[in-house]
Amino acid sequence: MLKVEVPDVHYWKEQIKCQSACPVHTDARGYVRAIAEGNFEEAYLIARAPNPLASICGRICGAPCEASCRRGSIDQSISIRALKRSATEEGMPDSNPMALINHLRETLESRICSSAEDIGGLLDFMDEGKLKKVKGKSVGIIGSGPAGLAAAHDLALLGFGVVIYEMESVPAGMLYLGVPSYRLPREIIEAEVAVIRALGVEIQTNCTIGKDLSLEELRKRHEAIVVAVGCRKSRRVPIPGNDAEGVWGGVEFLRKVALKEPHLIGHKVVVIGGGNVAYDVARTALRRQQMDIVGTLKREEKGVEVTLCCLESREQMLAAEIEILEGEEEGIKSLNGYGPQEILTERGKVSGVLFHKVISIFDENKRFNPKFDSNDKIVVEADTVLMAIGQSSDISFIQPEKDGIKINERGIIVCNPETQETTAEGVFLAGDLAHGPLLMIDAIASGKKVARSIYEKLAGEKLRFETMELHLPIERYGREIGYEGLKRQALATVPVEQRIYDVHTLIEKGFNCSEAKLESSRCLDCGVNTIFDGNRCILCGGCTDVCPELCLKLVPVSELSGDKNFEELTNIIKEQKHADELTAIIKDEEKCIRCALCAIRCPADAITMERFSFREGLS
Repeated sequence: MLKVEVPDVHYWKEQIKCQSACPVHTDARGYVRAIAEGNFEEAYLIARAPNPLASICGRICGAPCEASCRRGSIDQSISIRALKRSATEEGMPDSNPMALINHLRETLESRICSSAEDIGGLLDFMDEGKLKKVKGKSVGIIGSGPAGLAAAHDLALLGFGVVIYEMESVPAGMLYLGVPSYRLPREIIEAEVAVIRALGVEIQTNCTIGKDLSLEELRKRHEAIVVAVGCRKSRRVPIPGNDAEGVWGGVEFLRKVALKEPHLIGHKVVVIGGGNVAYDVARTALRRQQMDIVGTLKREEKGVEVTLCCLESREQMLAAEIEILEGEEEGIKSLNGYGPQEILTERGKVSGVLFHKVISIFDENKRFNPKFDSNDKIVVEADTVLMAIGQSSDISFIQPEKDGIKINERGIIVCNPETQETTAEGVFLAGDLAHGPLLMIDAIASGKKVARSIYEKLAGEKLRFETMELHLPIERYGREIGYEGLKRQALATVPVEQRIYDVHTLIEKGFNCSEAKLESSRCLDCGVNTIFDGNRCILCGGCTDVCPELCLKLVPVSELSGDKNFEELTNIIKEQKHADELTAIIKDEEKCIRCALCAIRCPADAITMERFSFREGLS
């Protein structure tokens, strides 16, 4: 028996896999297809509607949308992140922050597949009186990273007075301090922060909670507090010598480089770790520009040798493949499958690192518990060791008993996973503290979620949404010639000898307009569906014959099984016909490329190409 599913609104929404995979439900299909049509401004508006940091995401997002892209099951996924960059670079209609916000509002009505996350949705609900704007209440946010900025953005739209407290001299948290400028230009960060400031958000820098202000004082100032400090402390491997001179935390090293603070590292650098942050650290060290006592740049003639060492094999490494490949191009050496046992020193300074061969990383219960072969050892010479094995949060400003905030035995703040509120009334979490270290887009989603939780608590209104769906037949549906055979476009990069000159030389060049349109044309447009009219179908089998992906079949209903919806549907039909007369057309959605050959071939006009649209509104 073949198990089948009768489509409903959830089925159609799940077909748009890129949007379903995005934590803020960005209609990636929408902006990709807008680019394919040459409409970069529309693409920008679609990308920006649910995401206050869209331009930044176009550079450094982990892109769960790409991982879920259905084109990837055929050959390679669409280069969605790079196309978002194209949309934000080519399509931003006005650089004036408030003009941009107003333009986003005005274009909401033309949007399809819009979610309740959209900026225009919030504003229109308030204009229509469905949602009341909060007046006279304020929220304090500790930390100006992606979670804090996203929370501030949406809280300001909802009417709250918002103040962000940032301990560093610049806003944006790890976006500024942890992401190297060769990946993310600082002017892009500043432009996104400017829009949030234009909404009325105040950002107080150089303000450390627990030192300049206590959490207790903040709670007196504001009706609600969001703690969004993120993970900005490097973890260190607990081995002998980890406190020797020349041992740095990777995140702390990136921070000093970003703020142009004096930092002295040697010429033989060992980076311990195998994730994306480890590569950021290693590649920054390779580009490092020493700073003298007055903070002026001084490049030394002698080159830097960087060796990245991790427990995992090359195939098991956690870093993105592009990071590994670009690191190799730039000259980063790797030592895979070895774990550090001791940092060797001479007169208190680092001289090398002793590694043992890894036997296994996880135990029989799949817990992290590496085992080593002490007979297979390697010593790597080093005068600097940078540790990038993970990060932790600094929540020392919280006094659990005094503040009423419960912290569990693992040192994690307890919060309600649905509302993100802690055990202290009116104190919420966002970002890494709420869900652990995930992608930047997860932190943005967390910030938006906590904004809605605070609104519900302080405004006394529940935000409940319902989905309105619509299926629209497409007249003269067509696709780009040869789209199904196009290969993923490679992003151009700056030559190696140019990009390692200093930390500010951008690596990726991005797509030009014609390249972006070509890459976008590969999109399968998963919001378009083949709809079958059983009353017209003559069971000729023409559609199955012409389908290039063999995704259609004619099958006797007696050979099918399904859920409750399937049973109800077949029971209704069986009242009109004998069971042995029933035949169904079944479709494998994973294979369909939306070519429309079945609709063109059908002699009875029983197949139409229809666009599924939905909009989430207040119920």
